[in-house]
Amino acid sequence: MTNEKRYSLVDPASPAFGVASTAVMGAVTLVDPSRLDGQQRRVMRVVSAVVSGLYVGVTIGGKRLPLRALAGVVTGAATLRFADTSEAIDLRLENKLRQVGIQHPRRWMAAGTAAFIAAGFVGDRAAARRREFLAMLEDQSEQVRPLDSKVRKLVGGILSASEERGAQELRAQLDAAEEVYWDDEFTGTAYFKVPEGLPRAVPHNQVYPVRARFIGPDGASHQVLVQVVDGMIDHITAEVTNQEDADQVEGLLEGWPDAAEVVYVLDSTDGTSTTIG
Repeated sequence: MTNEKRYSLVDPASPAFGVASTAVMGAVTLVDPSRLDGQQRRVMRVVSAVVSGLYVGVTIGGKRLPLRALAGVVTGAATLRFADTSEAIDLRLENKLRQVGIQHPRRWMAAGTAAFIAAGFVGDRAAARRREFLAMLEDQSEQVRPLDSKVRKLVGGILSASEERGAQELRAQLDAAEEVYWDDEFTGTAYFKVPEGLPRAVPHNQVYPVRARFIGPDGASHQVLVQVVDGMIDHITAEVTNQEDADQVEGLLEGWPDAAEVVYVLDSTDGTSTTIG
């Protein structure tokens, strides 16, 4: 990924967009509309409409500017049109959280929103990497080979660290998986070929919530993510944990870490990760 793309706020796979969208959407959710006066509420509704429109325009509006603009305008208009309903639902959720004894519910709501946006960014980034990788290798023939034992142990550790939904199906797929490759150069991504007919994991499309973290040769924290597509284990990706540092350390890895070198972490509902074990 070029520096221009890394810092682009109109590229849904860029670290800059991921950090900015997660922070802004979380901050908007943190504001309690019920505590605003009439003028403040109108301003906040406009801000929310603009933010929502920009986010949707960038993430699902395609590459063509007219389509992005149309998607953004429609989303912004809908956000304004249904602002009353949205705020009523928002208030009801906040009250429900208070009733079950949760303190500072707005913070939890903001953290949940941020986690959702961050998960979407990770998915977009993985898809973009796959497209770039395939485009780069489109002139080379696809080949299949037995899965490297280091990769198999690494992925097996991720899928066995915590019994999350879909883990059993993914482990069965891993046992039968082969690696799809185009050349022998390490790219930080490994693609899998899984036989048809095996049970599929649910949700069908997800970044598995357990990650393997390790310290790279540059001294920065990295993580290995497992991407599931159509219920099948599709590929793994190694990336820097803190996306703000991606421009400084991306591309410095020379190989996959040993399973003994990693620490497994589980995504939490508050947007953080919890160490397993």
